[in-house]
Amino acid sequence: MAEITDDVRLRTMTSADLDRVLVVEQACQLTPWSMTNFRSCLSSGYRCKVATREGEIAGFMVLSAVLDEAHLLNIAVAPAWQRRGIARWMLEQAIARAVDEDMSVMYLEVRAGNQGARKLYEQLGFEVCGRRPNYYRTTDGHEDAVLMTLML
Repeated sequence: MAEITDDVRLRTMTSADLDRVLVVEQACQLTPWSMTNFRSCLSSGYRCKVATREGEIAGFMVLSAVLDEAHLLNIAVAPAWQRRGIARWMLEQAIARAVDEDMSVMYLEVRAGNQGARKLYEQLGFEVCGRRPNYYRTTDGHEDAVLMTLML
């Protein structure tokens, strides 16, 4: 895997980013979030971030924070930028911020069949804590969501 270059930046997502964020989402997800989902997250004060390089959105993540718990709701990296460490880097930034803010735990859920993401999460210290049977739609049915947690 290639390393992240110094010219990738993480910044707060704005409404002006949403068209480009939606393109990334649609390229990465079988059942993508809608524009309404992203607008709702922005207006609700969720932690919405974009990773940019030379003005291009390479990836994004959306987290919620309640009391001392953080929940990774969505993360995606544009296909042209995948396998370069951007998702890991974004997650490391989110984890570091959660630790700085004295959060105690970070949660996420992932498709059972998304082995690449599951491996990344495990490498970052997340552990499986449950399953939601038949949670995600697939092209030919449904698959489980794997629930994971990271104690901070």
